[in-house]
Amino acid sequence: MKIKILLLLLIVSIGACTTSPNSTNSNDAQKWQQTITELNALLREKKHQKAIDEAQQKLSQLLAATANATIPNDTLAKYARQILNLSYFSYLGSKQFQPGIEYLDSISDNPFLQQYCKHELLSTRASLHQMYGDNQVAIRLADEYLQLPEYEDADRYIPQAELVSGVYVYSGNDIPQAIRLLERAMECYHQGGSFQNMLRIISRLGIYYRLVGEYEKAVATNQEAINSYTDSIAPPNIVIAYGEQANLYAELGMYDRALQMNAKAQHYSLLKDSFGLGDLYRYRAEIFRKTQERDSVFYYLNQAEKVSAAQRSFKGVFVNKALAVDAYQDYPDSVQKALDLALSICPDSARMPQWARHQLNLHLGRALLHTGKATQGIALIEKAAKGYREMDMREMEYSTNQILMEYYRNMRMDDAFFRCYDRNHIFADSLNYNERLRVVAAANIRFDTERQEKENKLLSAQVELQHRRLVFNICISIALLLILIISIAYFFTRKKANRLLLEKRRQEIQKLIASQQELNRHNEELSKQIEQIMATNNLNTISQLTGQNLLSKEDENNFRKSFAAIYPLYLPKLREKYPNLTRNEELLAMLICMNQSTDEIALIMGINRNSVNMIRSRMRKKINLTKEESLDEVIKQYLS
Repeated sequence: MKIKILLLLLIVSIGACTTSPNSTNSNDAQKWQQTITELNALLREKKHQKAIDEAQQKLSQLLAATANATIPNDTLAKYARQILNLSYFSYLGSKQFQPGIEYLDSISDNPFLQQYCKHELLSTRASLHQMYGDNQVAIRLADEYLQLPEYEDADRYIPQAELVSGVYVYSGNDIPQAIRLLERAMECYHQGGSFQNMLRIISRLGIYYRLVGEYEKAVATNQEAINSYTDSIAPPNIVIAYGEQANLYAELGMYDRALQMNAKAQHYSLLKDSFGLGDLYRYRAEIFRKTQERDSVFYYLNQAEKVSAAQRSFKGVFVNKALAVDAYQDYPDSVQKALDLALSICPDSARMPQWARHQLNLHLGRALLHTGKATQGIALIEKAAKGYREMDMREMEYSTNQILMEYYRNMRMDDAFFRCYDRNHIFADSLNYNERLRVVAAANIRFDTERQEKENKLLSAQVELQHRRLVFNICISIALLLILIISIAYFFTRKKANRLLLEKRRQEIQKLIASQQELNRHNEELSKQIEQIMATNNLNTISQLTGQNLLSKEDENNFRKSFAAIYPLYLPKLREKYPNLTRNEELLAMLICMNQSTDEIALIMGINRNSVNMIRSRMRKKINLTKEESLDEVIKQYLS
């Protein structure tokens, strides 16, 4: 018994030793792939908290598995990166920025993640800090990201470039750095890299080109985004593309075109949970502000605030109110509204990006200045000018200094005036150059746009012309076909009618001939009876009467008409060839054509056989027939 147990244990041990490690590796990889699929499904269903809990649990299991891994570290690293990214999007979707920061900070020192996932850790942490409003930390982490060594995985780099570029724009106003990141992402994309939101990246690059004054690049980039849109791409991406193209046209003074693009962006926004709709309303309000349509300005600002509030977008509500403060100051009767609104949102500015805080200081300072609180107002405007200077926002600093210079001049504050004047003079040429560049770019874009529109109109006209020609040709073909069908139907109907008419005429002629023959037979019998009477009474006059032709004039005319209906060309041909024929000879010719014998002709004409033969003899002489030629054949040849 013990021997059997030992043999059984030995077999089990051998089986365990011979189990394929590749099978285990494959099962582990499938398990982690299934985890990624489940997390993506939770995100699509917007079950963000469940996705957060699941991602944290799975990442802990994965990190524990790295200690005694049965699959290569590169494979585990791939799934760890994906779980990190899905965790980030879960926190982002639920707007739990601070908990997300705390979680990612807590795992950032893990040796495995430091070795294989440092790029993901830095980019996601920087983005969450930027969303939370902790701009200094966000920039520090983004700078650390740029110090990391580059890698060749394009699909991995593109989404990270989007996150880090956003940090540089919104937390540091370093647009050139954002452009460099996204340009490299575009290179990766053109070389075969893929990213489901690539259209969004292209659109953002177009935005950044506009912000630095590279308008022609901006138009081309936005157009690439618009042209690359298909139904398989999420609507939010095309919203950004059309929205930015609208802003670009507005900046170049092409307001009608801007409104058209903005309307298209709104259309796609409404297809996807009103994505970006608040921003689109704000942009539309700015366009109407430039065209000085007051009612439309405040209508769309009001709409934008409603949308941002419904979407719980703190930043959207704040920016909307700041724009309303600025817009109110365009109208003297609304300056107090501007001041009240600006003071109400001051406490919220701490969580906003630096540029937004500078903008609020400028708008609030102007409102205070316009309401007689010049000391407080100028202090805030000076603070805004300093902030713009530190962020190298030259156009905003220039316009802010213009306000200060006007105040200093009126108050005879010469030193302060010349300080601002000197500062503006430093980059006045640059701004003038940018303005000229904008004008030239606008002219070029307007020319290209008009040319493209003309080409499109010409192409549309050609297509329309071809369409009309096609329709015309189809109509003509159908008409000709109908005419052909009608003609054929008419031909066969007429042919049938003629055949029936000819048959009717033949029957009438036959009836007429039969009737005349019957009449002539009756006449012969009557003549014989009269001759017998004359033999006894000598009544010559009666004999002469009965010898006359009993085919009445009317009967003969009816016969001729019927014959002419059947053979309309016969008599004209006969008369043309033999013009000397008499009326009786023509009648004889017609009866011959009707295949009547000599006796039948005699009966019809009311004469005897000898008289018929005499008429035939006269006709032969007139026609100049030889003895061998047949009168009947010669006469009948004119029937055809």
